[in-house]
Amino acid sequence: MNYLQEILNFEKLQELNRLAPGQARVWYVLMYLNNITGWQSWFTVASSTLEFRSGLSRQGVIKARNELKQLGYIDFKTNGRSATSYHMKPLTQGSVQPSLQDSLHDSLQGGVQGGVQTSSALYKQNKTNQNTTSNSDSSPATRHKTQQKFADDSVEMQLAMYLFSKIKENNPDHKKLTDSQKQKWADNIRLMIQRDNRAPQKIKNMIDWCQADDFWKQNILSTAKLRKQYDMMAPKANAQWQSNQQRKRVYS
Repeated sequence: MNYLQEILNFEKLQELNRLAPGQARVWYVLMYLNNITGWQSWFTVASSTLEFRSGLSRQGVIKARNELKQLGYIDFKTNGRSATSYHMKPLTQGSVQPSLQDSLHDSLQGGVQGGVQTSSALYKQNKTNQNTTSNSDSSPATRHKTQQKFADDSVEMQLAMYLFSKIKENNPDHKKLTDSQKQKWADNIRLMIQRDNRAPQKIKNMIDWCQADDFWKQNILSTAKLRKQYDMMAPKANAQWQSNQQRKRVYS
């Protein structure tokens, strides 16, 4: 295996299929250790070594390596109490699977405007149909709300499920959402886009930030909470983003 070529291939893949920072750190550490072993097809690494070199917790290492395996970057086999065996897969374009985050990113970049316009049109149509039905009905009026349906590939539903996936990462035992709850979660995203004028990409960025923050990840457990607390979280999120940008300029 060509060390330099694999790193170049890895960086090219990041342009299309960007990994989370923890995943990338674990991959780089494994590549370095595989190089030390003389590029053995399978090599063993203790979890404590990965934790130390990556800076991640034990749970963070386990999560990152599982995701790298699912995406096609590596393979591994646990050996009971002994060190885990790893195999680095040669990287080429198309050799890895797109992640949920990149699927969402493509949707946001390619179909946000159309998705928002479509959902807005559907919402207005539903309201119009509801009013027509109510006015033409000769029986006594019953107060009810027409439930808007969001498709799985709509921007609203994708952002809602993206938040839920982050919540599940922080708490794997979190209960599943019913179909009705998914629709409500997506509708709150619609309100954020249409009424609060939040750009979908900014909503995604806030989801990433709040679910990485020790305090807010315990409090933002639904899209309703995300919408309610958005302005409360924004100053701290923006301050951290600006600080990160300054550090990048210093070290670049």
